[in-house]
Amino acid sequence: MFRRLSSSLPKDPKYPANLKELGYFVTDTDEIKSIANPEEEFVYFIDKNERYNETHKEAMNICIRELVLQRMADLDINILRLPLGTPSSKPHIPILASKDLSKKKRVILVFNEAMQDLGIWAYRMVNRSGPGSINRGSAVAFAKNLQSYATSSTEKESPGLVLANLGQLLWWRGGKQAVSFVTWNVLPRKTAVHGPMRIDGVKNRVPGNESLDQHVQYMFDEVMAKITDKDVKIDIVGLSDGGSAVIKFLNDNWAVWSSRIAAIALGTPLYHTSEITNPSFAEFLKARARGYVCSPLEPNTLIPDENFGCPTFASGEEFYTECVMPAANKLMLDFFNDVAMQGEDFRNPIIEIYGPDPEEDEFAVGKSANAA
Repeated sequence: MFRRLSSSLPKDPKYPANLKELGYFVTDTDEIKSIANPEEEFVYFIDKNERYNETHKEAMNICIRELVLQRMADLDINILRLPLGTPSSKPHIPILASKDLSKKKRVILVFNEAMQDLGIWAYRMVNRSGPGSINRGSAVAFAKNLQSYATSSTEKESPGLVLANLGQLLWWRGGKQAVSFVTWNVLPRKTAVHGPMRIDGVKNRVPGNESLDQHVQYMFDEVMAKITDKDVKIDIVGLSDGGSAVIKFLNDNWAVWSSRIAAIALGTPLYHTSEITNPSFAEFLKARARGYVCSPLEPNTLIPDENFGCPTFASGEEFYTECVMPAANKLMLDFFNDVAMQGEDFRNPIIEIYGPDPEEDEFAVGKSANAA
């Protein structure tokens, strides 16, 4: 029987997390392009071995994350570590929050997709979607757009912003940082053919933020309840599984939070109305929540869909769910602004959806196509 020593196996690939050393630069139009060929965007396939492609892509993603976090800091939206007060060397989850959060009378609270990094909506958009792609594919454009809105009809200052972090819930002890599952799978290995490190349910988790549901609860019970003003109005953005997690939390805790939640916007909702068991919360969704989904229709076109318990609209993105937020963020902010200006009087328009008559349509839901 023979075996190969680790020293004889191919070495794990390493790439510098430096834009210039990777061969790219940021153009005057805010795009990432190749230094060798300024017309060329980021190239994923650089090798037949996926390990090389993935580690190379992660090096680029690190550059993008650093760039986005710096731009957010320039907008006075900074890193806040959870649990609150945790030093940077100890297990923590980073979130982003407005510097003067405690003084804000209205706050936008965003729950991102569980597969995306903090401040990133879609890497595919950052890397290859034309002028302004870095800001549009990340939270930077959203944060900048928010600055043009007033808190209310009597308060002209812009609302505050908090970005939860449902993507980076794994603690990498070697790098002393929180990472996503995607990043975990490309962390350094012994050799190029070794598998990823196993995840320890205790050592690689952060207390109070071990899962999506626990992170959502921490965001409400510790961040929003203890840092923001007791009378603050909160507008919530929930994206995909992040939206499902916050809907579940509010359904179970509506009596506690109903007086502070002003409106909810959902990007690619994944829950179903059958999961809403709180009648009061169900009424709120009908009156002051909206969903935005992939559709070929014009942005903000009403979609006849009753699955989410709230009016649903075309987002402006036809294909990719992670691109719904970049496409619809202005629609969401306009919706929140309408709610803020009208206050307690705001209600969604009453929408009635008329479907086919099951007695006449052989393909209607609940009726077999083979029925006599």
